[in-house]
Amino acid sequence: MRLREQLAHLIELQKMESAAGRIQAKKKDLPVQMKTLEEEFNSFSAVVDTEREQLESLRKRRREKDAQLLAGQEALKRTRERLFEVKTNKEYQSMLKEIEAFEAKNSRMEDEMISLLDELDHLETTVKTGDGELEAHRRRYEEEKARLEAELSSLAGELNVCVRKGSKLKKEIPAEILRKYEKIKSSGRGVAVVAVWKEVCDGCHMTIPPQLYNELQKSILLTTCPNCNRIIYWENRNG
Repeated sequence: MRLREQLAHLIELQKMESAAGRIQAKKKDLPVQMKTLEEEFNSFSAVVDTEREQLESLRKRRREKDAQLLAGQEALKRTRERLFEVKTNKEYQSMLKEIEAFEAKNSRMEDEMISLLDELDHLETTVKTGDGELEAHRRRYEEEKARLEAELSSLAGELNVCVRKGSKLKKEIPAEILRKYEKIKSSGRGVAVVAVWKEVCDGCHMTIPPQLYNELQKSILLTTCPNCNRIIYWENRNG
């Protein structure tokens, strides 16, 4: 196999492996995104649920206050009716004080009811708005979740394509060159094959000797950078 073909296979293999690495990273990241999305929705939903509970509690208080006010009004009515049955001035004065106490109590309850109704109106508006926002949030959540799930599913296919192409390319590359490529890659330098242009290595950004640069342009031998030991090739960037 000619050197140019070997380099082309190495470059393509590196592209496939880099793409596979990005896909694998994304496959790990997408479930994290999905979990964050779910947590945000659940948090928003919990706020609306709390407001609903507060509204139901307030409605219960209103029913209780309604019953108490009704009982107070009934008690006041009965006391006033009994006023006509008293026989002594002392009893009459006592009944007047009792009526006055009932009226004061009922008046306080009426004031509380007005305040409670205002609070109830405000909370009902808040809950209605929250329900609308929750429904919109739910739609966005479900759409985004479905998109992430579809993307996660498609990544499995993309990864499979990269792995198959990479395996096929490895069979086309001589074993000695492949070992060299794998050794450079496993040394932690990231990419193993880089271009050189105007005597500068794209891997380490250092200048290579002019003679080596001339040899690269002729593609005589598989060459490594004397500075970073990556496999290098000449790339014409004149357009």
